[in-house]
Amino acid sequence: TMPNIKLYYFDGEGRAEIIRLILAQSDIRYEDERIQVEDWPSLRKRLAGKTSLEQAKADQMAEYLLSDLLNQYIQYLLEDDEFKKAEKWQECFEDSIPFHLEKFEIILIQNGGEYFTGNLTYADIAFYRFANIVKNYFNFEEAAQKYPQLTALYQRVASLPSIVKWEETKPINQVPF
Repeated sequence: TMPNIKLYYFDGEGRAEIIRLILAQSDIRYEDERIQVEDWPSLRKRLAGKTSLEQAKADQMAEYLLSDLLNQYIQYLLEDDEFKKAEKWQECFEDSIPFHLEKFEIILIQNGGEYFTGNLTYADIAFYRFANIVKNYFNFEEAAQKYPQLTALYQRVASLPSIVKWEETKPINQVPF
């Protein structure tokens, strides 16, 4: 039997429309939960930051992690040509990620050392997620010494009760990202 699917998105087509089209073509039933624009601020504030500045910082961090850096990692994974793959390894794991980790460490320190914006936001959870995706490509002991604040952030997020529960109960993922 198919699981109950709920698709949450704004009351418009946007990025969710491709999912709706695929579900329609596949004749898969789902609940199309539409978020009204006026309801978004209260939903977003749960983990987006308490102020406009925190929200902007969270957006910036999450965008770097889950768009820019993750896309670079995926390009490396999907590259078939061994020469190009070696170049992408260099760009991703020896240039881009270490460069950004250094910047993230500084941002974390500038905001009190506990969370990227000073309070827990989805940017901190995005960092935890990104670290889990690429952890097999890093020497974590070396990274922990070089980036102690990021290491502490990772551990802090990993120990949140809801995150612990999710990690213990989530389905096994067959896709490496």
